Amino acid sequence: MMRTWIWVPLLVLIAVPVTRFLWQRLRELRAQKKGVALYATMVSIEPVKVFGRVSSVMKINLWLQEPGGSRREVSLTSRIPEGEKIESGMMLPVVVDLSNPKKVYPANADSMKRIQLTGSREQRRRMKKQKM
Repeated sequence: MMRTWIWVPLLVLIAVPVTRFLWQRLRELRAQKKGVALYATMVSIEPVKVFGRVSSVMKINLWLQEPGGSRREVSLTSRIPEGEKIESGMMLPVVVDLSNPKKVYPANADSMKRIQLTGSREQRRRMKKQKM
């Protein structure tokens, strides 16, 4: 009986992060299936520090042009494979969550099939020419 007061807080400390992770993963999967897939222009990239050390996770700042909407700046955090060349001005495929438009996720293969070309006429022509 005495040890129960140790296990309950420990269980809560473990359950809360796991539940948050699963909830975010579910939200991302829902956005991948039903969200709006677009190309976003990368503005900048900066490393994310974890416990004071630089990790492989990067914060990517993007300009997003929604269909029939104005341009806005969004950011997402993602792992970037070693040796991948990423620079400002690149067009990256993203998915915008319909329930919360501030949430943006990297697009997967299934959501890429529904991608909408937005931006200036010149950008759309360039993307069609490159078969993006």
